[in-house]
Amino acid sequence: MDTVNIKKYFYQILSIFAALLLAFSIAQIPVQAAAKPGTVKLSSIKAVNYNKINIKWKKTSGTTNYIIYYKEAGSKKWIKIKTLDNTKSSYTHTSSSKYPIVVGQKYTYTVKAYNKKTKKSGRYSKTGLTTRTVPATVYGLGAGLTGDNTVNVSWNPAGGTTHYVIYRKANDSAPSKIATISSKYTRYEDKNPVEGVTNTYFVFGYSSKFKVYGDGSNTGVSIKVKKKVTPTPEPTSKPEKPGDNNNDNNHGDNDDDFDDPVDPIAMASEVLRLTNIERAKEGAQPLKYNKTIQDAAMIRAKEISVKFSHERPNGTSYKTILGCVNGENIAMGYGDAESVVEGWMNSSGHKVTMLDNRYQYLGVGFYESDNGNYYWVQDFSTGNPDASGSIVFNANGGLINGKSSYTISGSAGSQVWLYDAPEQFEVTNIPVPIRDGFTFAGWYDTLTPSSNRKPLKMAIYTSNGMMLYAKWIPNN
Repeated sequence: MDTVNIKKYFYQILSIFAALLLAFSIAQIPVQAAAKPGTVKLSSIKAVNYNKINIKWKKTSGTTNYIIYYKEAGSKKWIKIKTLDNTKSSYTHTSSSKYPIVVGQKYTYTVKAYNKKTKKSGRYSKTGLTTRTVPATVYGLGAGLTGDNTVNVSWNPAGGTTHYVIYRKANDSAPSKIATISSKYTRYEDKNPVEGVTNTYFVFGYSSKFKVYGDGSNTGVSIKVKKKVTPTPEPTSKPEKPGDNNNDNNHGDNDDDFDDPVDPIAMASEVLRLTNIERAKEGAQPLKYNKTIQDAAMIRAKEISVKFSHERPNGTSYKTILGCVNGENIAMGYGDAESVVEGWMNSSGHKVTMLDNRYQYLGVGFYESDNGNYYWVQDFSTGNPDASGSIVFNANGGLINGKSSYTISGSAGSQVWLYDAPEQFEVTNIPVPIRDGFTFAGWYDTLTPSSNRKPLKMAIYTSNGMMLYAKWIPNN
């Protein structure tokens, strides 16, 4: 074998040896398994409304997403309802046609961690956390008394109910159930209240399918019911004395036989005084009298004798009575200012309105109907309707109605909604500005708003003219 062949053979052997060595080395390198997310630990579950359930968990490692599942308690089949990114650690499930929440039905929830890069899921709690929803709490209780001692109890609709259950207590007695009515109704007439004492009413939502009750108002609504007095008939055998006959043209000599006429202004003034006493207890500023608001409230008091509602007889909101009125309490049947203020204070919704520190002015309405029933109204305002104010819309390089600015006027302190008002009719129609090469992005109270600030939803008339500026975004 010549030298050339020997070298060739040597290199072949060397190559084979190197390949075997490399293969052996690779075989010795441990293969690392794809990362698997950690186990999700559930923290809490809570029914936050009749149609909403919140689930919380602790974040875990190796996760890109969390997948939320639910099922009817006792079922074996989990239903996937949502996938969230790894920044989230809670989710509120709102009932829908696809993923319903039935009031009273128990539901179990669990959460699974997932890594979309490795397509691996972590371990999860197979028992999950369980809760159920109940009918919504009943709010907005009000009560009025008619001339025949019938108590009219009303409330706001509550979600998730099939019925309302009404309880009543007299003075300090224990509450007792007096009626169960369909959820189609939000008013009940108690024709047999306990006379001569304060009657307090509580209303609970109820769902008949799973026989569950909602929470009721903590305080209920109270009204004092006067005791009926049965007049003692005069002896018919006794001859009439001169001046004592009951002809229409002769009312006798004793003025005490007749009630003094009710002074609506005096009634209204006393309500204002008593309201400010209650506000002082809570540290709220006193409300000021304003004749314009007062006159509007007097109109509203007569209106609620026709339609006992915050909706006017013509179908519009009470707020249309006067542009600056943005809060209202109503009542009927109370015999004096002290009892009606007490009634509003014993109703959580009315109390919040009466003590709201945003309000500066109050008008009180009082009206006595032909049957002798009393109707009461409180109309609240953040601004003085007799003081003028303005809002200036600066187009900021653009044009609004062909000009560089646009001004509107109204009562100083009154609110102007630009969009997303509590009621759509409250939105003021402001012309949209235009600017070549730019898109309008809303109104701001500064020329240089930060990038994360949202446009103003509402502005206020001020005596010196509140200035708003258009924000523009370049089209390119």
